[in-house]
Amino acid sequence: MNDFVDHLLKFILKRGSFLFLSISLSFQVYGQTKTNLELFFQLADSAANNLTLNLKEEKNFQIDFVLGKDYQVFQNSILSHFPNKEIKDEEGKILVHFALTDVKVEYSEPERKGLFGSLWIKRTLHISGNYSIISNTNEVKNFSYTANDELPYEDIASVENSSFPFTQGKIPAEPFFSSLLEPAIALGSAATAVYIFFTARSK
Repeated sequence: MNDFVDHLLKFILKRGSFLFLSISLSFQVYGQTKTNLELFFQLADSAANNLTLNLKEEKNFQIDFVLGKDYQVFQNSILSHFPNKEIKDEEGKILVHFALTDVKVEYSEPERKGLFGSLWIKRTLHISGNYSIISNTNEVKNFSYTANDELPYEDIASVENSSFPFTQGKIPAEPFFSSLLEPAIALGSAATAVYIFFTARSK
């Protein structure tokens, strides 16, 4: 039995390297997947950066946040973009209204990477809102930012946070035929390798 295994392994290494290459290409190393909340913070930072550009000449102003209970988590992060500004509720200062109106995440249908690879999905995160600068003239600007990437299907639960419902999207169902096809391909490949091995030995 050991001789058979040794001969089979030598044969696959010699003549079936293409099979090994096909399988190995399906397993790739990826970095740590960022959570939905982390990516939403990045998008909120982009909106805050845009606001700072419009307030770069102003030293004193008051920010009125309209975030609702779900989006309060972003307030401190947005305020951190104004470390050298005096932000107090005092009469005579420029008033800034900052509102988040839509924060959501969407997932695509899962797709398999490679012949024996795992299921992956595409992730789209969106944040939008507006801000108004009330001084001599009232200036209202809308903003919208989107982030796109992909992650393993099995990682969805780990990137969402039940404490923040906006980090949870509609999770697509795993393809039914995909779950049946992988074992069938694995068995078929093994049977093919054994068949080729014995056919080659008989010649």
